[in-house]
Amino acid sequence: MNAEKCCIISVGCGNWYPQGIERLEKSLNFHGWGGAEFLQTYLPEGSPSHAENPYAFKVYAFEQAIQKGFTHIVWLDASFWAVKNPMPLFDYIEDNGYFFFKTGYNLAQSCSDEILTYAKIHRDHAERINEGATGCIALNFKHEKAKAFFFRWREYMEAGMFRGSRFHAGQSKDPRFLFHRQDQSAASLVMNELEMIPSEGGKFEAYYNSDYKGTDNIFFISGM
Repeated sequence: MNAEKCCIISVGCGNWYPQGIERLEKSLNFHGWGGAEFLQTYLPEGSPSHAENPYAFKVYAFEQAIQKGFTHIVWLDASFWAVKNPMPLFDYIEDNGYFFFKTGYNLAQSCSDEILTYAKIHRDHAERINEGATGCIALNFKHEKAKAFFFRWREYMEAGMFRGSRFHAGQSKDPRFLFHRQDQSAASLVMNELEMIPSEGGKFEAYYNSDYKGTDNIFFISGM
């Protein structure tokens, strides 16, 4: 597809994260990425701080790209870098509408009582729902389900459902619960609501310590 409407976005503020943004930018340039980039080391305009509303900046970064007229948008955490030109991922969402990948957890493990109550889902049901990662999110805003996902995810953010501890912190007494994954827990509940299916890991991305070398379909690697 034409790269004109394609955009890669990321935000990395404080600590190590600006270095990750620089690495991502250099890797995209090295591999000949021809689309737009909004790779920021500061919060998008209007975004609350991470302390006020964790990872809300992801939603604001998407909105920034939408307002500039981009229709095919890929969010990458600052821990990612490109190992090939990522245009095949944009071709994929042109045909399929969206891309998420599974983390290996289920939502009984990674949703606080508060967010399950908000979603009106019992933890027994949540145990059957795969968690999807939000380190790499690809959305085609010409696709109705992808567009609906984004606006519902934003509602969770505005309702404060991204808040909560990534440690147990007494957010549930259920023995299955491990931690609340904030924006990721919210995104996974929305995926389930809209019957969106996350892919198995290793479709377009891989972790640095995984056996990805020689694999033709890996375009991004994640690692500090």
